[in-house]
Amino acid sequence: MHVILVPGLWLDASAWDEVAPVLQEAGHSVQALTRTGDTLDEQVAGIVAVLDEVATPTEPVVLAGHSGAGPMVLMAADQRPSLVAHLLYVDTFPAPDGASINDELPVVDGAVPLPPWDVWEPATVRGMTPALRRAFEERAFPEPAAVPSDPFHYADPARHRIPATVVSSEIPAAELAAMVAEHHAWTTELAAVEDLTVVGLETGHWPMFTAPRELGALLVQALAPEPTAGP
Repeated sequence: MHVILVPGLWLDASAWDEVAPVLQEAGHSVQALTRTGDTLDEQVAGIVAVLDEVATPTEPVVLAGHSGAGPMVLMAADQRPSLVAHLLYVDTFPAPDGASINDELPVVDGAVPLPPWDVWEPATVRGMTPALRRAFEERAFPEPAAVPSDPFHYADPARHRIPATVVSSEIPAAELAAMVAEHHAWTTELAAVEDLTVVGLETGHWPMFTAPRELGALLVQALAPEPTAGP
């Protein structure tokens, strides 16, 4: 299948450089995006434009979003549900309508820079060695101030019929699945998905850096055809 990879905050398409080959080795074509636009809606519109270019209802594609891009890929799929065959959420989830990525991130000179490392919880930075942190800092760019704080909005219930897989890194998969089953308020969108799978990858919030091949293997597994029933 054709897999579109959307990076989270402060990252561009190169964030997927070590994950894409794993998908390609499994026979998938890969398109990593760099998000553009000064608002959340503009960035989502960019993803929708790509869907319109590369997908059709007879040949839908896969949308993968990491972190803050998780809600973005759902918003895009909400606008073009017939063009999306599967949603992949990499250590993220689409929060309910009206929520935002994180409206508490500090704005500096009209933009949101990568926060200092001591802001994050230990589980978030698990596996981020000093070398990986330095590499992240060198590639990171400030986000437009509106992107983390603009509200999510969805409209088409067809989005819930798109199969979805969550790769949970910070929270154990069983714990996240239990929260969804218990219908915690922030899990509204996940709980409504008709075909939802939650898998675990024990590392930090940036598995494309800390465990890229393992992440790629889980994405490949998520897209594997369902076994057919025997006679």
